[in-house]
Amino acid sequence: MLQKFIFMLLVISVVLLTGCGNKGPSVRFVEGTVTFEGKPVSKADVCFTPKSVDGIPATGITDANGVYHLTSAQGGEFSKGAVAGEYDVRIMKYLDLDAVAPENPQIGDIVPLAKPKHHLPEKYADVKTSGLSATVKKGKNTLNFDLVE
Repeated sequence: MLQKFIFMLLVISVVLLTGCGNKGPSVRFVEGTVTFEGKPVSKADVCFTPKSVDGIPATGITDANGVYHLTSAQGGEFSKGAVAGEYDVRIMKYLDLDAVAPENPQIGDIVPLAKPKHHLPEKYADVKTSGLSATVKKGKNTLNFDLVE
């Protein structure tokens, strides 16, 4: 009888210490539109980098209308949204990389790598120079970015 009690007490302690399977902070739905000089930007990579050291990054790719939806990874699983908090934002889109590759490279040829060209002003591709930031709050978030030259 005492062994069953100790066993149950141990099981309850383990469940309480592990947080009942909690996989981390809950995410908030985040969507928005990316435009450049008023026109939607398709196939742009949108990345939210948390300002806090223990934050979780979130990313999304814009569709044909410039609309993105963020996704973040927690505990090896992807969740639609981002954790509430403050973020620095970068947005980048490269021109077609196939267009800068050599047409008929031969095996063994030494081909210099072409630097990809940005479709958007290069400053937006780095959180240190983009000047873009966002706050994700509880509930649904719509965060739009209108980029200019």
